[in-house]
Amino acid sequence: MSLGIKSIWRTRSRCIGTPGASPFWRGAFRSRAPLLLYSTLRSETATTSPTAPASTDIKLRSQLRTEVVHTNHTRNQLLRDAFRVDTAATREAVEQKLSSPFVPVARDYPSPIAARQSMAQSRKIARVQVGFDIIWRQFGSGTPDWADTFNLLKRMTPKRSEGPNMTAVRIVLPKSWDLAVGNHKIEFVDSTTGVAAKLRVSADHQNPSAIVLRGQSSVLAKAADELIAACKDVEVFRLGEVAAFDYEVKRLWPAIEDAPDGGSSLPADKLDNIWVHKELQTYWIDKPYEQTPRPKWWTKETFESYITALVCGRLRPHLAMPFYRQVRKDGNLIDTDGIRVGLILRTFEDPSARDCVTPSVLKMAMAFMAHRGGHRASADRLFTQAEEWGLPMDTDAFNVMLDGYVAKRDVAFFHKFLQKMEARYFHPNARTWLLFLKLVQRDDERRQIIVAMYELGLFEDPATRRGIAGIMAGYDSYAAFTAGKKLDMFMADQTMRYGEDWFTVGASNRILKEFLHFHGKEHSRFADFKGLIERQSEDGRKVDISTINLILEHCAAARDWDTAMWALSRLPQFECEPDHRTYQLLISLACNARSPNALGVAFFYGVLDRKLRQSARKAMQRVLLGQHPNPFWTETRPKIISNKMSKALEESKVGSTTTVVAGVEWAILSACDGYKPAKPLAAALDVAFRTMDQPMHQQMKDPGRETKDAQVRDFAVKLEDPPGKRPRMTVHLDARFRPETMVRSWNLNNASETLESDAYGYAAGEDGLEGDSARGVDRAASALKG
Repeated sequence: MSLGIKSIWRTRSRCIGTPGASPFWRGAFRSRAPLLLYSTLRSETATTSPTAPASTDIKLRSQLRTEVVHTNHTRNQLLRDAFRVDTAATREAVEQKLSSPFVPVARDYPSPIAARQSMAQSRKIARVQVGFDIIWRQFGSGTPDWADTFNLLKRMTPKRSEGPNMTAVRIVLPKSWDLAVGNHKIEFVDSTTGVAAKLRVSADHQNPSAIVLRGQSSVLAKAADELIAACKDVEVFRLGEVAAFDYEVKRLWPAIEDAPDGGSSLPADKLDNIWVHKELQTYWIDKPYEQTPRPKWWTKETFESYITALVCGRLRPHLAMPFYRQVRKDGNLIDTDGIRVGLILRTFEDPSARDCVTPSVLKMAMAFMAHRGGHRASADRLFTQAEEWGLPMDTDAFNVMLDGYVAKRDVAFFHKFLQKMEARYFHPNARTWLLFLKLVQRDDERRQIIVAMYELGLFEDPATRRGIAGIMAGYDSYAAFTAGKKLDMFMADQTMRYGEDWFTVGASNRILKEFLHFHGKEHSRFADFKGLIERQSEDGRKVDISTINLILEHCAAARDWDTAMWALSRLPQFECEPDHRTYQLLISLACNARSPNALGVAFFYGVLDRKLRQSARKAMQRVLLGQHPNPFWTETRPKIISNKMSKALEESKVGSTTTVVAGVEWAILSACDGYKPAKPLAAALDVAFRTMDQPMHQQMKDPGRETKDAQVRDFAVKLEDPPGKRPRMTVHLDARFRPETMVRSWNLNNASETLESDAYGYAAGEDGLEGDSARGVDRAASALKG
């Protein structure tokens, strides 16, 4: 039997034309019949023809150089304008886009505020889709219809009942065979029937003498049989379904003597090749990213350790300016994520580290970049390079990129990456379908996707059911609460739909959001949600700060301090800390509820914690300048600093009205930097509101008492030094910010100036401003010195 593989395999200095032209084939198959073998190497990316005229090539290169100079700014401006420009045409396009399957339907709620928020969210997502349409039209393409992607997924996914349609085999060749195998398509020609079928070949990253073939199971079986018949010195391993790689799962040829299961099981010494997923935890660092310890030489362990440190270590926001500010226009716009991405890419591209790259580290780095604004292209570039290096890829590697496109609602790139996945003979798994289910926003279309998943046999995995339940929890709970169902009845219905183990933190957050939209504090069932928070998640995850923030968001709109205090008191139980959004919501709640003492405490704690971002700053700026829309804050100013800090601000005035918050931060941190409050945030807010703000509200309710007569008492904050090197101190919040004595050249016209929404700049990042507090303090310090 002859080997019929129409192959692109090449030796480095030889071209395969006929069976006798290469010593490789002569040595391997000297006694075999003539082989049906010829090369059809074809690059997957278009290149300039070597026969093209030289003048054309020079002209093309000159044009490219000219375009590079002009296109960077033009491209960036195009991307920004696509999502920001507000014209009659874009507004009309947004109205049309509201009916897209990728835009959620605006929902009706008993609360007018919730209804307006739902409509605003729909318009926001529609505007994003319009922006992507504008961009893709510039490149002569368009956004695919949801049905096109849906049909593509169905075509690529085999039913479980039919067995794996696409599989992979790992073939270890004799070491004397000199091969330079990339990642390309090949054709296998059956020597018996002469029928050609497509396969894909790639190098085994761990063994230069091995290759990985992927394709249809029946075709691979015939190819392996013919290869074994042609050369008895090869070893063949089945890698299982093409959706995943797990190195040596079952040895097919030759059988292992005296081994379990007739020689087909994984040997004990190969168990270390199984990769176990690990949840990564982000931690703060105090040094520039470039000072991350880099090993003297690379091993798999040191490479993974270094990349993990870059991915998980995050520079404290207030250190971004001292380390990375540049003397140039907009030098305070610092992309700290870009710094990390650059270091990661240079490490992967280091030739000395090439053999130490593992699939798990690759996925970790790609996942980090794919979710960072502006760096998904870097993740795609790393993905392409990994293919060229022969690193074993799997469906989960594609899912990492697809997850990034879902996070940014990029429908076109999602579809195109699925097409790339199909071209490489990988088929989708349950996670791929869940990502598409998450990308689609309309409930009718989502139901069709769920039906298709059921028909394909994807419901057998409990994790898949939990994923579907989490994504659909918003719609399911909205329909239930609209019908007047109680929370416990709805939870029982979900168990019938998705099984006993459906409940996750993601589902809980979506249910909680809908519940709070339907049930106000005065509702008889309002307290039912507390049991939802206490319920144990089926996937082992704990409630995090996102759940607490959902409750605080409702409390800010409802002016509900009692529920806010209850939520904050659960922070130690769930082992989570307030983030920048927590402080933003607490400041909004204090402003809406006219609670100056609680506002002063929330602001002071936020400054010490260095977690005040743009929204919180804007709200505080309006309060400090008497420009807040609530007239209460025109007459009442919160006490947010001590008398000593007040004198410092009067001696060194703030330069302008746009840096008043930064000036106050400078005064606080100059005296208290490094100290932490001895009392938790929840306890301090409870004391401030219950003993100070509530009595003030009672005074204001008395007939004949004016707002300006309200008595605002002083609050004392006890501070301690975590290392214990400095003595404890107590700060009395007994002074207000007075713009007439603390802002340079203050006059009445300043009070009517328009607030600059982008006064503090921003840095690219998934969670908003990076180093915002440091920029504010730096600006204030510059203004004070000037």
